Amino acid sequence: MVNVDAVVVGGGVAGSVVARELGLRGVRVALLEKTRHPRPKPCGEGLLPHGVAALGEMGLHFPGTRVKGLRYISPSGLAAEGDFPSGYGMVVRREKFDAFLFEAAADTPNVDVHTDTAYDPERWKARWLVGADGLHSQFHRRPEFPAWPPPVRRVGLSTHMTGLDVDPERVEVIFHESGEVYLAPAGDGEALVACLYRQNGSAAQASNEERVLQTLASLDQLHGRRHALAFTTPVRGAGPLGLSVRTIATDDTLLVGDAAGAPDPVVGEGMSLAILSARAAAKAIATGRPHDYQNERRRLAAGPSWMAGWILRASGRPFLTNRLVASLKKHPELFTKLMEIASGNREKSELTFRDLACLAA
Repeated sequence: MVNVDAVVVGGGVAGSVVARELGLRGVRVALLEKTRHPRPKPCGEGLLPHGVAALGEMGLHFPGTRVKGLRYISPSGLAAEGDFPSGYGMVVRREKFDAFLFEAAADTPNVDVHTDTAYDPERWKARWLVGADGLHSQFHRRPEFPAWPPPVRRVGLSTHMTGLDVDPERVEVIFHESGEVYLAPAGDGEALVACLYRQNGSAAQASNEERVLQTLASLDQLHGRRHALAFTTPVRGAGPLGLSVRTIATDDTLLVGDAAGAPDPVVGEGMSLAILSARAAAKAIATGRPHDYQNERRRLAAGPSWMAGWILRASGRPFLTNRLVASLKKHPELFTKLMEIASGNREKSELTFRDLACLAA
């Protein structure tokens, strides 16, 4: 039996951050990772500016690929661009980023890391327990942490490729009839490609690689931008996308990262939300006020959750996504405001009647 102040289950983004933050506050932590780093992870690999800023505040500087904003491309080919209101975003290779954060935790006083180690409640005893083990968290099997997926099931495929021209300064979101395709510069001539789909029976009729290639080939928006496409990393899948968890904190257990729920990745908010909420969880544990964390995490997730729901109502419906992108192109200040809502820097209540009318036009 190992006695520490806190046990963190899962050594991904959220788990490593909360362990490091606790260690710096003098809390003795055991960080458990069931595999070892570097390990592959399906992900859109986008870190929004407030996530980058949070890393800087923690004294952590990861060499990702910088991006200055977003571009939405409608099924008709119309494009709307928005610059991040402050700072810059990054595209991070997930297996390298997770390893970087795990090593930072391992180098922190009061933190002991354990790889190839599953959580055994009989072995690991602590005043505090943190579940950071992802969308399919083992803690969801406990009655106090019920979780459920969204009503519309979606799946995601992510990979890296050469032979695809991407904007070196922006993340692009291409809307099509079956969902969205994310493109981003990954460095060294590679592109991050993430395809998000509504789940249906056709998914099993093709391999993941075939489905990505078929999707890219079907997009008129990529005409002239495809040149001898080749995969540089395996295509990895995740699903169902999105998750709601009613309770994320009790008197001795807190859930962080995707284990605490996740907005649909259509807004690219997952890693930034994981970092900010992990820091909030560490503060709540250090002050002995776990329920403060639940309120703060819900506040942090409110904007991206609303934004994801709003986009998904239009996604897959070309008529609506064409109108949506046209409105954002015509009203760039509205695009900026929406990005601020998604990052938690504005409340959705700050949208004016005129803003809502533009979105509906």
